[in-house]
Amino acid sequence: MAFSYRDLFFGGTTFCCCLPVRVGVLIMSFLGMLLSGILSIILWFEVASTPDMTSGEKAAFVCAGLVETLLFAVCILGFAGVIVRKQLFVMIYAYFTYFHFVLNVGVAIWLLWLVTHGTENAAVNACQRTIQNQDAQNQCIGLLKIAKGVYIGIALVVLLAELYGAIIVARYVNQIQREKRGARASRMSTSNESAFKLVPQRGVRYSSVPGGQHVTHLSYDGTKEFDPYREVGTPPLDAGAIAGGSFSYGSPPPLVATEEVAYGGGSWTHEQIGAEEKERLKQQDIDMGILPAPPEGEVSAHRDTKSPDGPPPPNTSAIDELPRYTLSDPPSSRV
Repeated sequence: MAFSYRDLFFGGTTFCCCLPVRVGVLIMSFLGMLLSGILSIILWFEVASTPDMTSGEKAAFVCAGLVETLLFAVCILGFAGVIVRKQLFVMIYAYFTYFHFVLNVGVAIWLLWLVTHGTENAAVNACQRTIQNQDAQNQCIGLLKIAKGVYIGIALVVLLAELYGAIIVARYVNQIQREKRGARASRMSTSNESAFKLVPQRGVRYSSVPGGQHVTHLSYDGTKEFDPYREVGTPPLDAGAIAGGSFSYGSPPPLVATEEVAYGGGSWTHEQIGAEEKERLKQQDIDMGILPAPPEGEVSAHRDTKSPDGPPPPNTSAIDELPRYTLSDPPSSRV
């Protein structure tokens, strides 16, 4: 594998040689929450309690207060995101950390320019003009140079520490992204493998069906021809019996009375249903004039709809008292 500076700086999972980056981000977000909260309180208090500031000074304090307040809120998000491993919260904290580092670099350069020009003016005004002794002037200029060096050293330490913290946050963001990608890939591979496997569900047997019925497993030994029309439990047909005509398919199922709810309700047998259907068709032929009308007084068992109590008794019918005509009757009798 080729060497990569990106993996060297941002691909690790530890900092300070052995500590995990998650712990580092947790400590950084907690300390940033405390420091930014304290600084934001001081800055806003200074803006509110100092009315004689110039417009430039007030604008600088307001901008600093806004930045520290936002940093306080983002540190809270980062702290919560590290605890619950929320990638979105950690990325928001990481991006604001990068922005804060760049902003601090700009502020440090601006303050360094002020300190450099301020020390030169102070050396000219304070040391050379007010102090007449040459040794005292040299000591004064030396103190100003020491103050300049101290500021430069403190600024470098702060910036380097913040840069290392940004690297730690970047490592943790990359670690979370790798973990998310790995978990997603494992889920996809597991789903693809399980899609081609017939794995029974937990607690479910293939030999059981709802209602407590038992499913008979069919086995094929390879010696007899499989008959798809033979019911389970019946012996196979013999070729000799088929040729001699001595085979039978068994007795048909008995015609028992069953509840035909969707057929009008009530208890109807197959024979009663067939008889009623024949009677209905016969009555239709009579109404159309195909068959002659039955003599008056003959009982008709036809009903358009079936009653929920079953078929009607044989001796009850609805007698139609209207005259009936056929095609064979003379026209004079139809008037």
